[in-house]
Amino acid sequence: MTMRASLARALNDQINHEFSAAYVYLGMAAYFETLDLGGFAGWMRAQSEEEWGHGMRIYEHLAARDVPVTLSGLDQAETEYDSPESVVANALDLEQGTTRSINAVYATSVEQGDYQAKAMLDWFVNEQTEEEDTLRTLLSQVRIAGDDGAGLLILDRELASRQPAPAEA
Repeated sequence: MTMRASLARALNDQINHEFSAAYVYLGMAAYFETLDLGGFAGWMRAQSEEEWGHGMRIYEHLAARDVPVTLSGLDQAETEYDSPESVVANALDLEQGTTRSINAVYATSVEQGDYQAKAMLDWFVNEQTEEEDTLRTLLSQVRIAGDDGAGLLILDRELASRQPAPAEA
């Protein structure tokens, strides 16, 4: 089935959204590096790699269907934040925006009867539920820790155990 131009455009926009999110997470990692919070920095780097993988998943779908891929430039990523809490709050906002974007692309695929795209996007819909839940939990924990350095160090140690998730087929 040939993909309609409007869905191809939406999927290309989503690729760029995912790559942009990867860049934002890398900027967040850089902020945590300046605080010597290596666990937080590593967690954000892993998020960056995961977002890049999400973009590539869509890229590969378009390539497999012989749909041209369009890549746009990335904006400068923020590397300075007010606090660890503000970083995690921004990350949650980023994921909520990604959810809205994925839902819109998903709706377009359903409206156009493009079940190949819909099947590929099913994974993203489920992934976003997990992403938002993880960040809501982390934000809650960072808020509980507050300005307590010991609490942040405990969270930092817990986050240090996260490894980038292998890309799923």
